[in-house]
Amino acid sequence: MLSKGVTNKHYLLFLGVALALLLAGVGSYGFTETSEARYAEISKEMLSTQDFINPKLLGIYHFHKPPITYYITTLGYRIFGINEFGARFFLQIAIVLQMALVYGMVQLLYNDRKIAITSSLVYFAMPLVLISSRNLTTDAYLTTFILGALYCWQYYTTKGKIVGVYLFYLLVALALLTKGPVALLFILTYIIVYRIIFKRNLKISIHHVLGFGLCLILASSWYILVIINNPGLWDYFVTDQLISRITSHSFNRSKPFWFYIPLIIGLTLPWWWIILRNFKRKAGIFLNIEREDRLLLISFVLLFLIFSVFKTKMVLYILPMFWMLAILIAVQLYKVSVSIRNSLNLAYAILMACLFLGILGFWFWKPQFIQISNATLLIGIALVTVFVSLLFYVDKGMPEKPAILGASFGAALILLSTSIMAHNGATFNSTKEMVGFINNVTPSKNKTIVVYDYLLSSIPMYSGDTPITLKLRNNTTDREVQFQKNEDWKEKLWDINDEVMVSRLDSLSYSPNTYLIIDKKRGFKADLKYLEPHFKNRREFVKWMVLYNK
Repeated sequence: MLSKGVTNKHYLLFLGVALALLLAGVGSYGFTETSEARYAEISKEMLSTQDFINPKLLGIYHFHKPPITYYITTLGYRIFGINEFGARFFLQIAIVLQMALVYGMVQLLYNDRKIAITSSLVYFAMPLVLISSRNLTTDAYLTTFILGALYCWQYYTTKGKIVGVYLFYLLVALALLTKGPVALLFILTYIIVYRIIFKRNLKISIHHVLGFGLCLILASSWYILVIINNPGLWDYFVTDQLISRITSHSFNRSKPFWFYIPLIIGLTLPWWWIILRNFKRKAGIFLNIEREDRLLLISFVLLFLIFSVFKTKMVLYILPMFWMLAILIAVQLYKVSVSIRNSLNLAYAILMACLFLGILGFWFWKPQFIQISNATLLIGIALVTVFVSLLFYVDKGMPEKPAILGASFGAALILLSTSIMAHNGATFNSTKEMVGFINNVTPSKNKTIVVYDYLLSSIPMYSGDTPITLKLRNNTTDREVQFQKNEDWKEKLWDINDEVMVSRLDSLSYSPNTYLIIDKKRGFKADLKYLEPHFKNRREFVKWMVLYNK
């Protein structure tokens, strides 16, 4: 039995295996609406127009986010082609870099190789980390830059190497160019808490001044360039993209204060109670916790409270906090009793059993909303075999065993979810199957696709042309056209509250090779129902209905 512990060789092997697992099937399923399709399409348009300063979505300026995610995605397109694999490739690299940085942070904070390796294993076991690898957004890249910046700062603080200062400011700039000022919350919170707990005074040298100058120039470069051409963008960035996201119900993402509490509990099962058990609530005990543990715990709690106060909330917004939890959990694994570790092992065995039984149940009953292929079932059987082998092969006395089992469960989640999404694209809000049907009916480019009251950004990926979006009341069709230089955008965005546009839609509904896509759940506006008989054919998908004339 494996009882000597995990070595650096094992860890390097694990990083290689993790990358292979993350890349497996990453291009096998279509872009999902709305966020991933939006980032993928903006990057495609950026590559095709060679305009790397002004991001556009379906031909309309889209200044919601700084451009780093688009740049990385366009690089993936250049290397692998404009496809799903190219768009998602560097996300997988980002996750592996995060695991390596978690390892490095533990080495600097605790100087313990075993805890460092275990922390990385725990990090890979966290579902939120794996979710970020399968959904093209800013969050995986932002987390990588934040974690990289903090590693460089910690490296300078611990080792005194000046190179750490410059790399820190460089990575801060990249984080700011990925998602704006929100990146500073994660970085400054950690640094301030560190200085208070470790009683380190602020010392500024010429290298800090130069590094800060470098950071300021790089981080502001894109903002300056776009504001020069669009003076109104300054107010837009400050008011609409910063203040309103914090204080108002912007972008229909407002959630209650407690929104993240059940998420944290669910996304850290079965780990979360190990921290509560070890950090007992006796008076004064908190002050006796090791400084490193206090640093991570206080930083996490402060960030959790800050993001809970913000009105706008999304699950992946808190991803840059999870590396702290991973390290805290790994540290506790070396302090708790064997019985607690055995309980964690059992918990993962139960989770694995539930996962496989769920797959088996869906495969057997074949519900309409999700299809489990024979290939998915075989993958599940193979993964269960590996998990059971580890359960019995790895010495139960090893502190790392729960982390090893957790990482294997994470591997099962990533492989099975990828296989399921590959066979159920429409269920996961991909338009690939639907547009494929349209392309088969009308192979030529002489077709018109119209989307009713919804922005489907992925359609150009699969049809080769920009659809006409009918704007009624859905927030996704609320495009910010105030920065457009002309009115060409009106050819692809029709406001059907306008009678002139309704008349155009009426005429178009009789035309051959015209496809109207409607959300089945919300249906068609009552006073437009008369248009439906104009289309001679219909085809229903999981979420969408397509009316069309051949």
